[in-house]
Amino acid sequence: MEWAVNKNYDIYRPNTGKLLLPGARIWWEMHYHAVGEEIRDHVELAVYFYPKGEAPKYRTFLTAFPATPGTAAFGSLDIPPNSIAETEGFTVLKAAARLENFQPHMHLRGKSMTLEAILPDGTRRTLSSVDHFNFNWMTNYIYADDAAPVLPKGTVIHVVAWHDNTAANRNNPDPNQWVGSGDRTVDEMAHAWVNVTYISDEDYRTWLSQHPQPATPVSGSAAIAGNSQIANQ
Repeated sequence: MEWAVNKNYDIYRPNTGKLLLPGARIWWEMHYHAVGEEIRDHVELAVYFYPKGEAPKYRTFLTAFPATPGTAAFGSLDIPPNSIAETEGFTVLKAAARLENFQPHMHLRGKSMTLEAILPDGTRRTLSSVDHFNFNWMTNYIYADDAAPVLPKGTVIHVVAWHDNTAANRNNPDPNQWVGSGDRTVDEMAHAWVNVTYISDEDYRTWLSQHPQPATPVSGSAAIAGNSQIANQ
C-alpha cells in the first residue's frame, strides 16, 4: 500500500482484497523532507481480515504505472531549468483487469498527468486526467462502481506527465536547477498509483456482454468520483 501527503484512503470493492501470506513481513519506507525542524512521527497500521473461512475471489495489486521510459516504476527524469517537461511510459496488462482508482504521484514540479488505455484493437481511451496537480494534496481519485475501467489482457496503460520547472510554479524551490529522479521532495517522480484487480478472461467476456462497446475505435473518458466520495455506495 502507499500513503502520501493528505491522501485519505483506498476503497476495496466487494469480493476483493490484498493477499497477506503466512510468515509475511511488514516493513516501512518513510520519506521525509527536513525544513529546519526536528522530524518526529507516529505511524500505525491496521489490517482488516475477511472472516475465517471466507476468501475474496479477486486479488488487488497496488501498481505504479510509470510516466517515464522503460519498464521501471521509478524511471529516470531529466528536467532542464526554466522549462516544462513532458514524459510518458507504457505498461502492458498481463491479464484482464479492473482499475480501481487513479492517484498521480509527482513532487514539487508536478503539473499534470493523464492516464490512457490503448486496447489490443488500437482503441485509445482517456481514463483520467489531472491538470492542476498539487504536491500538498495527493488526491486519490476512486472510480465510481459503474465507471471503473475494465480492460482486456494486452491493453497498454499509457501515462503522460508534465513537470513545471519555471518561476510560474509557485511551489518550485528553484527554477534554475536541473531536476532528476529521486526520493527527496526536491527531486522528482512521475508515476500513477493504481489498484489493479485482475480478473479471468471469462469474467472479462461476461462484463463485455453486459457493457457493449462502440463498433469503431474512438476516444472517450471514464467518469470518476472524488477522493472523499464514491458513487453508488
